[in-house]
Amino acid sequence: MKLAIVCCLHGNERYGMEVIKRLPTSLPFFIGNPRALEENKRFIDVDLNRCFPGKENGNYEERRAFKLVNKLKDFDYVIDLHSSTNNCPLFGIITKPNEGKTKFAKKLRLKRLVIMPEYFASGKALIDFVKCGISLEIGPHTRRENIDEVSNLISKFVDGKILDSEIEIFEVIDIIKKEISGNILIKNFEEVKKEEPIIRGEFANQIAKFDFVPVLVGEEAYRDILCLAMQRGIK
Repeated sequence: MKLAIVCCLHGNERYGMEVIKRLPTSLPFFIGNPRALEENKRFIDVDLNRCFPGKENGNYEERRAFKLVNKLKDFDYVIDLHSSTNNCPLFGIITKPNEGKTKFAKKLRLKRLVIMPEYFASGKALIDFVKCGISLEIGPHTRRENIDEVSNLISKFVDGKILDSEIEIFEVIDIIKKEISGNILIKNFEEVKKEEPIIRGEFANQIAKFDFVPVLVGEEAYRDILCLAMQRGIK
């Protein structure tokens, strides 16, 4: 089994580096976006995790994507580490679901797995171009306990000490836009019912148009997006 770890595809998500420091030194790892990391920016020219498989002679991120795909092509498993601005618990993300990816998530003993459709990342995320890839959202940039949680999961997986575990699977079905300014009333992974208020504004509320489970609520990187809407299980 050949496993590689990728961190800092987004240069302002520095906690992946802290996870790397706690992993076995023999485990291959790759810094996704060194320039953006150095400048503490999400990206230099374009979002690196939206431009795979990249271009040999493209802009900075396109060249990085091209190099990363070639470096990772021989690995059986790839873990892509991310952190966020919102108060999310640890969860995994996969695209193009299959039995192998779900089994990988179970062996990592993840409690939650989110299936991301191609329309959200345009089919151009890193995990779309490796044999078996999973992105780990390890929670807020500043939540230090997540570092130990994630490094322990990966270390135990590498040591072969983890058996398959039960996992809750969600599938993203829509993007909920912010229609008004105000107080956000919903929380990650807590079910929302149709006609519930989801934002309390000064003069009116934004109301849920259907039942859903939210994730990445209020993530700053997504600007006018309130959250991603999910359903439990797979359609």
